[in-house]
Amino acid sequence: MRRIAVSQRRDAIAGRDETRDALDVRLGGLLWNLGFLPIPLCSAIASARRNATEDARAAAEYLDALAPESIVLSGGNDIGQAPERDNLEHAALAYARLHRVPVLGICRGMQMIHVHQGGELVLQTGHVAVAHTVTGEWLGEGRRTVNSYHNQGVPGDALGAELEPLACAEDGSVEALRHCHLPWLGIMWHPERDTPTAEADQKLIKNHLGARL
Repeated sequence: MRRIAVSQRRDAIAGRDETRDALDVRLGGLLWNLGFLPIPLCSAIASARRNATEDARAAAEYLDALAPESIVLSGGNDIGQAPERDNLEHAALAYARLHRVPVLGICRGMQMIHVHQGGELVLQTGHVAVAHTVTGEWLGEGRRTVNSYHNQGVPGDALGAELEPLACAEDGSVEALRHCHLPWLGIMWHPERDTPTAEADQKLIKNHLGARL
């Protein structure tokens, strides 16, 4: 069974002296049902309590010990809101680059791929808790309707280095992208939030995370 490292959202819990990593149970269940072994990542490994160099080293050692065969960067948290999570996901992408393992970025995860490659995000309206149409030849029939839960997006005219768009929303923002040389794929919608998960998304996840270059 292929081991999939999955990043988690990081939240301080009001009224409790706790900061928690959390993962939508639907995502873990979806990965398991598709034949993968999901392994949630612990953001404390890349905590900012030391310094940037030590944090990066600790995160790299953590990922080397886990040795994931694929990586999912999940949704939740705006980039910059949880620096420890940001640090861990940057380290995960560095690991993926070194070992050439597949990466799937979901919503914020796609944004992280873009930011990791030097891109910047833009504020958007009309993309929170709605369904909208995305278009692109990569989609097979050229268009489909997907869910949307983000207030920041990836501009179509300023992608990060070595990235190319695969699908766009009607406002021109990028809704799916891939790396030109590495097995990294990003989508802005949440397959796990659809019941049942769209057959196209099940196929996408199985084909992409099961691949290795």
